[in-house]
Amino acid sequence: MKTIGILGGIASGKSAATKILQELGAEVFDADLAGHRVLEIPEVKEEIRARFSSAVFDDQGNVSRPKLAALVFGDSPEQRQALADLEKISHPRIGAELQKSRNQAEDRGVIAFVVDAPVMIKAGWIEHCDHVLFIDASRETRLKRALARNWTENEFDIRESAQEELDVKRHHADFVIANDGDLSQLRDEVSAYWRQQIATSLS
Repeated sequence: MKTIGILGGIASGKSAATKILQELGAEVFDADLAGHRVLEIPEVKEEIRARFSSAVFDDQGNVSRPKLAALVFGDSPEQRQALADLEKISHPRIGAELQKSRNQAEDRGVIAFVVDAPVMIKAGWIEHCDHVLFIDASRETRLKRALARNWTENEFDIRESAQEELDVKRHHADFVIANDGDLSQLRDEVSAYWRQQIATSLS
């Protein structure tokens, strides 16, 4: 089984590329969704309450992701420290879930396992990957896509600043897939990678 890491900037098309790989036969681990599940663990809630106070919880006692995001995403020293503290709480648990999912996929005979995680390098999960794909799109293209999702340019810049720089991500990539075009072009690029690197390993 090949483990494939997906890297790219905000709104570069990582999710679209991941969906195409899934359609081709890969199983996908979405670290963002895993992060949502982690926030529901009682002991995680207690650690977050101890670090960030009850102000980041809603009326039902659940972690409010928008409230938490306001504290951890930004350029101030306080926000950077808050993000680091949150990652210390969440990353080990997400990593454990990733490893469990990967092992289960391999036991089932899955041919490819995709790790979709924006902080893959920082968290050390890139070490699990046989191949790393970098989905490449210009800032202009990515910002246009983000604005179409009702983000502001400031939100786009803040979220991007919380991740590794694009040059760092590109440096770790084994394959670069251009995505300044439409979905059909991306499908062609990803399908070509699959045929050349994954399907051939089965023959």
